[in-house]
Amino acid sequence: MTLHIPRRLLDDIAAHASETYPEECCGFLVGSTGDDCTVQRVIRAKNVAPEPRTTRYTIDPLDIIVAEKKASTGGKVILGYYHSHPDHPCVPSEFDRSHAWPSYSYFIMRVFLGEPADFRSWRLTEEGVRFIQEDVQVE
Repeated sequence: MTLHIPRRLLDDIAAHASETYPEECCGFLVGSTGDDCTVQRVIRAKNVAPEPRTTRYTIDPLDIIVAEKKASTGGKVILGYYHSHPDHPCVPSEFDRSHAWPSYSYFIMRVFLGEPADFRSWRLTEEGVRFIQEDVQVE
């Protein structure tokens, strides 16, 4: 599966990651599914994780409900979530794996010294054992 994302939305995620540095940012990837997933909107969320937010993110469950309603109003769905890894590789941590759900994309933006540096997207296997990197097509 390939995650398609317009450059302007990638830039929005990068800006969010820079603004929240050195803490992790987080948000929603909204769009449509088919053979591939196409991101048509990103929705920022507030990181409500207890300290340290430099290495953890948590999205308030009420924010998830609101984002689902916003997405469905436009006939879209939540494709997944994005977050940043300040000064760490864009590889999911064990914390990320233990809090992830299969069939969602988990987009990670690496931020190095406050500047977006790299990104990757991942999907959790159905068994929930490990992540598999998914292709990202920037359009």
